[in-house]
Amino acid sequence: MSTPANRIRRKLSGESVSPGAAAAEALLFTPFALDALEINSYPVTDIPAELERFHTALHKSRFQLREIYLRLNGKKSADVQYIFKIQLQLLEDASLLTELKHELLSRRLNIEHIIARYMRILQTRFASIDDELLRSKFFDIQDVCRRILRNLIHIHIEHSGYSKTSHIEKEVIFVAEKLLPSDLALLDLKKIMGIIIEEESCFSHVAVMLKSLSIPAVINTPGAASLIHNGDNVLLDAYSGTVVIWPDDNEINACKEKKEKILLRDAAKTPRHAKLCVTTDGRRVHLEANIGSLKEAREALHYGTEGVGLLRSELYYMSLGKEPSIEEEREFYLSIADILKRKPLTIRLLDLGADKSPPFLDFHKEENPQLGIRGVRYLLANPELLHRHLCAVIPLCKSHHVKILLPFVSLPEDLHNILHFIYSVCKEQGVNKSRLRIGIMVEIPAAALNMRSFLSKISFASIGTNDLTQYLFAVSREDANLEKYRQAAHPIMLRLIKKISYEALRYKKKISVCGEAASNPSTAALLVGCGITTLSMHPSSIPEVRETINSLSFTSMRRSLRKALL
Repeated sequence: MSTPANRIRRKLSGESVSPGAAAAEALLFTPFALDALEINSYPVTDIPAELERFHTALHKSRFQLREIYLRLNGKKSADVQYIFKIQLQLLEDASLLTELKHELLSRRLNIEHIIARYMRILQTRFASIDDELLRSKFFDIQDVCRRILRNLIHIHIEHSGYSKTSHIEKEVIFVAEKLLPSDLALLDLKKIMGIIIEEESCFSHVAVMLKSLSIPAVINTPGAASLIHNGDNVLLDAYSGTVVIWPDDNEINACKEKKEKILLRDAAKTPRHAKLCVTTDGRRVHLEANIGSLKEAREALHYGTEGVGLLRSELYYMSLGKEPSIEEEREFYLSIADILKRKPLTIRLLDLGADKSPPFLDFHKEENPQLGIRGVRYLLANPELLHRHLCAVIPLCKSHHVKILLPFVSLPEDLHNILHFIYSVCKEQGVNKSRLRIGIMVEIPAAALNMRSFLSKISFASIGTNDLTQYLFAVSREDANLEKYRQAAHPIMLRLIKKISYEALRYKKKISVCGEAASNPSTAALLVGCGITTLSMHPSSIPEVRETINSLSFTSMRRSLRKALL
């Protein structure tokens, strides 16, 4: 539990990615164990190189604190902003840095051990101080040191002795500075009532997973990992994107009432039998759902989906502790098909690699994994995995309205090689290849600009605006600090989507958009103006997008597109 000195009510603001509300004690995720760093020391012979590591981590830590300080400006968080001003000053404190450098030079051990040992000594010193105000200063020093350590080492949950169950013994609000999909996949989600992440983008794979899991979550929350400590009472309002540390009973009760009202409101909505999506001048637009679980399939049906435009099969893998058998995986897809009844189901083959790396599969460290072995590249490099995966998927095409979507295709050779593999499994499984409907994800500029080389060999294509935006504007989908560059409705993006749509029309092939852009009603209208006739989105976005498109004419959407392209 936190000490009385730290029981200060504070309110933080972030961005909601998965609605809901919860109140519980905080569990702070740190990607390292302080005890392990203290014990596991090793001698350093190249002191200048170790000092350089230390200075690099300091520089990065200062940059991060400045970013947090600036992001808090104007958010009515003067008291919180002041804390990070103090922490910045600590990082400029010559005495603190000199003491750490002196320890490194005299003990000649790795800097992680030096910092961990220093923190333990400080903890002992401050524990004997009666003045609570002075004792509270330790938290600032501790947070600064932890930030330096996080920037010195890159250890994920599975490498730090973190257990799925032994460390989460009761219901908690999980708090992290940053999470990877592999981190999230290892958590005991039954005990987690909500998640707060300090640094994350709404376009990140973690954000996508949080939506799929339907866990109340707030991301892009400046200062969360420093100001929230283990055992703090935390109120998470993921409807408004607010977090309250040490809330009072009135705040908790008000949030409970708010949650109940919203749940009643949503229950009263019955869009299961919603009318079709048609513009006022008669143009038909199909609205489908992006899902990753059985729960989302049911949710999609409730919101009136016309099918599943994107089943993220890798999320199923990442929800497991081991690779599924062919029968287990096939049963998962059959369960979703049964929920959808006769509605179409598009299964994207495993989009693994980069930050989506289940611990039970082999992945090699890459300098830049977002530009590395992922999607079809990873599948072709792991033929045994691909074979088992296809044996689970392909037989469904005989009896269900199932389409297969290929991720991360960049060259015609990618398509040629994986089609050859797919057709060989078809022969093995006794499935006529004419039963298959195969499409590609258009998420790499090389594929988007070379659609003619693909369209004659596929049945359909789906534009993934999240990754296409990332590669088109050179903006990481994981970095929350680059929002101004992440523009799915930018004229350059719209021109490219319009070009893809035009090429597909020439070849009489269906084209859809399945990125986050389709969830935004105003952007969705521009996409329809580009000629897109199928939009796939998060299930809860379907009613609002349907309402918007039903209220507009195709002519007006084309007019809006022309203005946007100016």
